Amino acid sequence: MAEVKVLNINYKDFIQKYQNIQIPDYQRPYRWNKEKVKELLEDLREFFIDKPEPDLDYYIGGILLYNNKQEDCYEIIDGQQRLTTLNLISYVLTDSIQQGQNFHYNNHISFYHIKENYQFLTEQIELLQLLQKNNFFKKLVFTLILSNEEDQSFAFFDSQNNRGVSLAADDYLKAYHLREIESETLQSKLAEQWEHAAIKAQNEKNIEKGLLHLFYKILYRSRQWKGQSNIIPENKDQILSSFQKKTIKSTNNSYRLFKAKDNVKFTEVVISEEDTVNLIAYTETHFEDVCNLPFTIRQPLYKGLNFFQFTQKYYAIHQLLFYKTHIEDSGIQKVRVFYSEIYNSNMSEYLRHYIQLCLVMYYDTFGSLEIDKAVQYFDYFIGSIRIEKYYVRQEAIKNSLLQSDNNLLDVIAHSYLPEEVFDFISRQNQVKTIYKNENLKADNGVRDNYKNRVISYYGLKEYKLTKRIQWIK
Repeated sequence: MAEVKVLNINYKDFIQKYQNIQIPDYQRPYRWNKEKVKELLEDLREFFIDKPEPDLDYYIGGILLYNNKQEDCYEIIDGQQRLTTLNLISYVLTDSIQQGQNFHYNNHISFYHIKENYQFLTEQIELLQLLQKNNFFKKLVFTLILSNEEDQSFAFFDSQNNRGVSLAADDYLKAYHLREIESETLQSKLAEQWEHAAIKAQNEKNIEKGLLHLFYKILYRSRQWKGQSNIIPENKDQILSSFQKKTIKSTNNSYRLFKAKDNVKFTEVVISEEDTVNLIAYTETHFEDVCNLPFTIRQPLYKGLNFFQFTQKYYAIHQLLFYKTHIEDSGIQKVRVFYSEIYNSNMSEYLRHYIQLCLVMYYDTFGSLEIDKAVQYFDYFIGSIRIEKYYVRQEAIKNSLLQSDNNLLDVIAHSYLPEEVFDFISRQNQVKTIYKNENLKADNGVRDNYKNRVISYYGLKEYKLTKRIQWIK
C-alpha cells in the first residue's frame, strides 16, 4: 500500500537518520549557479548573524525522497539543488562529504556548477565559519516528504520537472512565512497541512485542486484585478510581491482582524410588539469550520500565521465549492450540478478559472446565500465570451472586466446584497448584444457545444440564446 510520510526535520537529524541517499539517473543536473548560492548565503547571514533570533529555525523548503527498499537507498526526487549546495558548504568547512550523501553526478552541467560553486564558497570561508559558530546546520529545517511507492514518486518527479520556474512560488511562500512563526510545533503543523494539500492535488492528478492554482488563478486575481486599468497578469514575481513583500510584520505574536461578515457581532435589528428595539447577535459562526475564519479575500495580510490561516480558509472554500464530497448545503449542491454539466473538460480552462474566481469571491461576500442563482448569472456573463470567440485567451478575461461599466470582481467584493451583483450583470449591454446576435450552427465547434450544454441544462427545446437571461431560475 502506498504510503507518504510528511515531517519537519532539521538538517543534522536528517543526515544522521537517512543514510545512503542517492541521485537517480533520471534526475535533472545540478543547476544552482554562483548567484543562487550567493543569494542563499546572504539570506543565511541576515538570519543567523545580522539579525539573529536564537529561538527560530531557518526553514529551507521541502525535500522529497523515494524509499527504494530493493536497492536499500533513498532516491532524491526533489531537493537535489539544496542538498548538493549544503554538501558543498560542509565540504568547504570540514574537508569531508556529509555522511550518507556521497552523491554521484553524470552530467557536465553538474560538474561545471559544482566546480564554480565550490570555488565561490572557499572565498566565503569567513562567513561560513561564522555560520558554523552559530550552529546553523542544526537550525536549518525543511519539510521531508517520504514515499515508499515508485509510481507515486515518479508522479511527484514529473510534477516537479513540469512545474517550471514560475510555479515554484508556493514553496517559496511556505518557507518565507514559516520563518515568521516562533513555535516549532506550530511550524510543523502548518507545514504538514500545506504539504498534504499539495500531495492530494498530485495524487489525484488535478492541478486545479492544489495551492498553486489557488494562488495564481483565485487569490492573486481577486486581490489585484481591481478597477478598470492596470490589470497585471499573474506570474512568479507578482505572486511573491503580493503574498510576501506586501505582507505586514506582526508584533507580539498577534495580528489584527479587519471587517468581515464572520466577525460581526450583530446582524439584525428587530422591533418587538412593545416597540423595543433589539439587536440580534450573529450566533451561527463556528470558527472551527475553516471556511468561517474571520478574513476577507482582499484584506491586508500579516506575515506568518495569518498568511497560513488565510490560505487555509480559501483553500477550504475552493474545495467546498468544487471538490469536497458529501455536501449538505442545497445551494452548493446545485452549483456543483451546474458546474459539472456546463464547465466540464470541453470548456475553455480560462473561462473555467474565471467562474471559479467569481464563485469564491461571491461565497466570501455572501456565503451560500442564493449561490445557485449566482452561478447562473456568472455563466450568463462569462458564457458570452465563449459565444463570441472561438479562441479564448486570457486577454478576453481581462477585457471583460474593463469593457463593462464597472469591474465585476469589484462589484462582487463591494456589494451588500446578491441582487446588486445580479442587477449589474443583467444590465451589461455588450453581453445582451452578444446573445441577441447569436446565430451558431451545429458545425460551430466549441461554441456550439457550449450552447448545447446550456440548452440541455435548462431542458429547453428552442435553439436560440436570445432570451438567455430569462432562463435563470
